[in-house]
Amino acid sequence: MEQNRRGAQASYVALTIFIAVWIFMPSTVRRLNREAFTEFQAPALHLVSKSRDLARFWELKSRSSEDMAAAGRDLARVNAALELKLADFEDVRRENKRLRKIDSYTVPADYMSVVARVASRDSSSWWNRIVIRKGRNDGIRPGAPVVFGNSVVGRVTAVHLTTSEVDLVTSPGFRCTAFLEGDEQNRIVLVNGLAGNSLRAPQARISVIPVDYEERVGQVSKVYTTGMGGVFPSHLILGTIDLESQATKPGVSFKEGRLNPVRDLYNLQEVSVLVPLHQNPGEALLDQFQ
Repeated sequence: MEQNRRGAQASYVALTIFIAVWIFMPSTVRRLNREAFTEFQAPALHLVSKSRDLARFWELKSRSSEDMAAAGRDLARVNAALELKLADFEDVRRENKRLRKIDSYTVPADYMSVVARVASRDSSSWWNRIVIRKGRNDGIRPGAPVVFGNSVVGRVTAVHLTTSEVDLVTSPGFRCTAFLEGDEQNRIVLVNGLAGNSLRAPQARISVIPVDYEERVGQVSKVYTTGMGGVFPSHLILGTIDLESQATKPGVSFKEGRLNPVRDLYNLQEVSVLVPLHQNPGEALLDQFQ
């Protein structure tokens, strides 16, 4: 028993001496010791790694071609399942991005936002009208602006019990006043839809453009609502302008251009209807004759 106690004390003393020597040993010597130990250990590490690779090689070598083919089929199925999951995640990402775009616009205090799903598109008007799944029961009223984010989609033209008809920006019946980006004087121009056809994308026309207005070089100029008339809130984006090249003629004070909607109106799935909290003068006048 005494011998064991003395042996343990000797071990503690030796450990203490070794730690003290290691602490007070010059850093160069410690570094050389670490390098020597690493180099001494390296052959054993190489041997273990190569032995593992060799065992894996002979394991695969011993498998039959049928086993390898089955493993390949299993791997193909797993890859196909993962690709489907990636596609689902991409759909979720696009849906999240689209919903964030809808919620990005701050609704003015005089309006109430009603989000509606697009039910159908009226092909008889060359895709210039949509039907949404919200109507009189949801507080929708004729003339209410329809937007997606801060972009103008169109205007409600007819309201039914559970559905509403919306004329898009490109509809021939659409009319709106606007400002052009880059025009520091904020001169008013007129926007109206054009009768479409199946050979071109839906467009609208911008008229009464001042003859001295020029597009910014290398940039696309946006078209904004003025907020006049009590229908559309101000500074909503109607689209971008393509100015038509026209020769200046004596006595001509205005020129025209094409409005390209900023949204793909054909692929819209949800829209927001900005219902005014108070009747505008046009609605009040219609109520008097009903």
